[in-house]
Amino acid sequence: MNTDKEYEMFSVQIRDRFASFVGKPLFTTDVTGLFDVFLANLPDEQRQHYTCHACRRFVDTFGGLVSVSDKGVMQSVMWPTGAPELFRGAVDAMTRLINAANLTGVFLHGKPVWGTPITGDWHHMSVINAPTYHNLLKTPGQAMSEKIEDYQILRRSLAEFPQPIVEQAITLLKSEALYRSDRVLGVAEWLLKLHQTIANVKKQRVKDNLIWLAVATAPAGFCHVRSSMIGTLLEDIAAGLSFAAVSSRFAEKMNPANYQRSQVAPTIGNVQQAERLVKQLGLENSLPRRYMSVDEIPEFVWRGCAKTKLQDGGAFSGIETKRQALSSPTINLPVTTMTWDKFQRTVLPTATKIEVKIENVARFAALITAVHPDSPNILQWGNRSSWYYHGGVDAEMRRRVEDAGGRYDNNEIRFTGMWEGPTDLDLHCEGPGGHIYYGSKRDGYGGWLDVDANGGYVTSYKPVENIRWPTAPLGNYRFYIHNYYERGNGYTPYKVELEIAGKVFTFEGTIGATGSRIDLAHFQYVRGVIPGIRSSAAVANGTAWNLQVGQFYSVTGIVKSPNLWGDQPVDHAGDHTFFLIDGCKDIDGGKGRGFFNEMLKSELREIRKTLEAYTAGTPIAEVENPACGMGFSKDSEWDIVLRVTEGNATRLIKIDRYD
Repeated sequence: MNTDKEYEMFSVQIRDRFASFVGKPLFTTDVTGLFDVFLANLPDEQRQHYTCHACRRFVDTFGGLVSVSDKGVMQSVMWPTGAPELFRGAVDAMTRLINAANLTGVFLHGKPVWGTPITGDWHHMSVINAPTYHNLLKTPGQAMSEKIEDYQILRRSLAEFPQPIVEQAITLLKSEALYRSDRVLGVAEWLLKLHQTIANVKKQRVKDNLIWLAVATAPAGFCHVRSSMIGTLLEDIAAGLSFAAVSSRFAEKMNPANYQRSQVAPTIGNVQQAERLVKQLGLENSLPRRYMSVDEIPEFVWRGCAKTKLQDGGAFSGIETKRQALSSPTINLPVTTMTWDKFQRTVLPTATKIEVKIENVARFAALITAVHPDSPNILQWGNRSSWYYHGGVDAEMRRRVEDAGGRYDNNEIRFTGMWEGPTDLDLHCEGPGGHIYYGSKRDGYGGWLDVDANGGYVTSYKPVENIRWPTAPLGNYRFYIHNYYERGNGYTPYKVELEIAGKVFTFEGTIGATGSRIDLAHFQYVRGVIPGIRSSAAVANGTAWNLQVGQFYSVTGIVKSPNLWGDQPVDHAGDHTFFLIDGCKDIDGGKGRGFFNEMLKSELREIRKTLEAYTAGTPIAEVENPACGMGFSKDSEWDIVLRVTEGNATRLIKIDRYD
């Protein structure tokens, strides 16, 4: 075979070899002088012919690249086995050097053609259709530098937090004893799997290869164990802190007002930077959010057929009617308890109708999506839909008060209000000791507005105000809420708690523009007597998300969380199951819940303060038949009671947990 034919075959083999590794992470090595080795191992009479600047650049730049198997074994991605005889010695020599080299980083490149295929009549070593790295914020070189830092951080974390510590953390996270533990369980399990992978590997070089492989394939942020929430938990366990201390510190960090969220308003510079970035990424239309309608959901675990409009074709058949709670059966049916896994396998396939009993209002959840369906996706997964839990905001009231230095417990009367965004709402009480408000924060009986928010300037995008009496004077009280200065879109949803001698009354509603006032409660307080509340505002009294607590309502569908839709699920974002309920909807506008920083693509994290401020002041747009209901995480207790009809038979089933 002549040398030209051999070179042509060799070039094809290089491209075929490289193509077999496309889709796998590539790594750089510390091998040097590879082209000189190539030339030195060619027959003497051929060296001058193959001395080529284009080929030298290709071999020295790309020739040392390798892939790493799941066993930690390196493989050259360029140099084929079975090379033509002319090049066999050169390939063997280069491969030996590469196999003895050490990994130095993850390789990324911004162009699909590596090398110079042709100059004039000369053909050179090259590959085409190579994977390209594109990021408007980072060059491939900058991203490669970050991967080196990730490797160093991860290697230290593996040494600082040995496998038994990580196993203890996972046990705690799965025990449901830690607040919002599902948010960090994914990274903990990922870290444990890496520990298990390298545990029985004796050669340090192979261990290092496996760590590099983990760095290249890790979800965004997973390598930064030390500076993440899982790092705090691991540190506390390693330090031997008590469970109470571990739980308290974890809850503080995982407070929805704190977790991956800014604690102060963005500066002008932050906002300007965010505007430039959003424009650069073309995300102007990606930020507005709306509720997702049931009919838009692409995947159902189970789909019901509830009808909420008249269907007789008459003049008023299109009018939506009031949702009625479903009557309870006349016979007290026994309750069968089972796991969701068993329910899904044994009951769902034959269920013709499912009804859910409204009990735990903290489980209410809504699916939301982008207002503009063709806008670029800002989420980590392959669709524009996300979700939020009602309890994720409701459970904050105590946390917000205490974080702001106020007193939530041990009060005879307490009046607390919270909302989302920069608006300045004020709580007022006209009581026996006078008028308590921002202009007069104390009375003569121990009453005190001990937390005041957003007065004069924005102090918080997660505001709360708190008026309380450790020992309350007897007499007449009038409580109201006043919009001193609207900084949003003309109205602000609020939630207020009025605690009187241990009994809590809840008020939810929306207040209008600047100057609007809503009277919430007027009563005469006599110690030892819980007063009847006279109020023009709706007291919760068992009503939540447009439904009555304690009643059964039709389930229109059962779906998984959007991060699990499609053929490329993002498991680390959690595993949630939602029971969509006929007539269920969030009546407070959803401010502050359009998206959460932990759901966003990693390149948006640097502008999280501005994004936080945006979503805090922006309501979620309404739609007909919103996809709302009750949600349950794989890693928490469920305790949901269902009334299931299969053919002509109906029975009660309680799902207590996932599996």
